[in-house]
Amino acid sequence: MIPSTHYQAFHRNPFVRPPSRWITLVAAAGAAAIAISGCSKGSPQAAANSPALSQIKLAANTSAKVNSLAASIAVHSVGAHGGGLTGTIQMQMRPSQLIEAKFDVGSASSSKIHLDEILTGQAIYFKDPAFAKSAGKPWVKVRISQLSSKSGVSFGSLLQNLEGSNPLNQTKLFTASKDVRVVGTRTIDGVPTTEYAGTYAPQAAYSGLTSQMRKLLGPMLRSIGTHPVHFHVWIDAQHLIKMADDTESVRGQTVTTTFTVTSVNQPVRISLPKAGETAPLPKL
Repeated sequence: MIPSTHYQAFHRNPFVRPPSRWITLVAAAGAAAIAISGCSKGSPQAAANSPALSQIKLAANTSAKVNSLAASIAVHSVGAHGGGLTGTIQMQMRPSQLIEAKFDVGSASSSKIHLDEILTGQAIYFKDPAFAKSAGKPWVKVRISQLSSKSGVSFGSLLQNLEGSNPLNQTKLFTASKDVRVVGTRTIDGVPTTEYAGTYAPQAAYSGLTSQMRKLLGPMLRSIGTHPVHFHVWIDAQHLIKMADDTESVRGQTVTTTFTVTSVNQPVRISLPKAGETAPLPKL
């Protein structure tokens, strides 16, 4: 979701991660689940069949049925190209796809910039100071049918990042964990949640994805390599993720992504730029 010209330190969006991930677990297990998980570490096989993992899987199944959502996201990278990103995303998955992302991005070597991106079924719109002056308009519009690599920007990757930015998709990755456990409870924005923590191996997570999900999340998982991903996830009584964070090592960077889901299955209001505000991609 982040153009590589601006922020090569981040491998996905946030959400992104993937990116790079988001909803909250059930309090139904409550004190009993906490007591069980807190008193015994258990074997890997026991962890694979644990009540905690069952709740993660239930949240993943529930997430797949969500029609729309809004979330906030924050990404922090530590390393040679460290920096940060904060922003919001709102998505409509059904009946048609519509995504809007707004980010403030900054790195150790550059000042903070603001990026706006909108994806429809026909085109990608983006507002980027790197193109505004040469385009002569605040927004640039690229039709999906015309996507190609131009001016050092891979719009195919931008499309993939936006399509894969659904934070709830990340829940499926958590189901690959062999050590997930309940660690407590927390109220987030007035909603009681249960907190789970664990790790997963990228290759194991990839193996459990559908072919469509592999297209969306595969690049992010491959970039992590063999390093385990550490995560925390907060799930509510409706089996929806309210908040999640994960930390991973990517190309010498330690990247932590946190997202908070602010609405689920509510109307998404995204206003497309007016024709007079858009220009085709300029030749730089």
